[in-house]
Amino acid sequence: MSTSIDVYPTTGFFPLVEDTRRRTQELYQQLLDRHSVDSTIEVKAFYPKKDGEQLRRVDPDVRWKKEMALVFAYWVNGEWSASSWPYVVTRERIDEYWVRDFEELGPEYGYPASMLGELIPLEKDDFGVPISDEELKLLNSQDHSWYDDRNMGGPAVSSIGYGLAAAAIAEATRGRIASDDGAFSMEHSGETAEQFLQWWGDEQLSFYGTGRFYR
Repeated sequence: MSTSIDVYPTTGFFPLVEDTRRRTQELYQQLLDRHSVDSTIEVKAFYPKKDGEQLRRVDPDVRWKKEMALVFAYWVNGEWSASSWPYVVTRERIDEYWVRDFEELGPEYGYPASMLGELIPLEKDDFGVPISDEELKLLNSQDHSWYDDRNMGGPAVSSIGYGLAAAAIAEATRGRIASDDGAFSMEHSGETAEQFLQWWGDEQLSFYGTGRFYR
């Protein structure tokens, strides 16, 4: 099993992967320094490796794009420790199955034919923090989102890092951070990067302890 953290942008801006990588590393090192952890963290961005392929790093001039899947590898004091898997996904649109469910089962199960082909809309109830009508409109104007994935029960280093990567993306896209599979409690779902960073790293590091960062 795994848990994921979603980022819903309010702009159509696709940052450089390098900028996301660098900002994730910066946020992580700041966290360690704040807790007097005398270790160096390095984040490296790779393309997923298929059988028989060499591991390839992402060039500095590459931008995120729809359906791009990458690997963020976390190195502690010069040694690889763990990885997470950020991905840009195209949001689902309403198809005939949603319309059929609406007509046969009721409004809570689908969408009317008048919405056929539109993005499945985000609703205020999808989030645990207040979202204004204007903000919701911006969120629903974008046909893509990001998520970063990590293995349930995996290493502490990636279990902290994937949230920091999500925050870096949310900063660049003025997005909202959420999770629908238990990466964190619903009360934080929909936070801005600034709100998320006020608690995520400190809470996670307190939970996992600092011993995982010494080699």
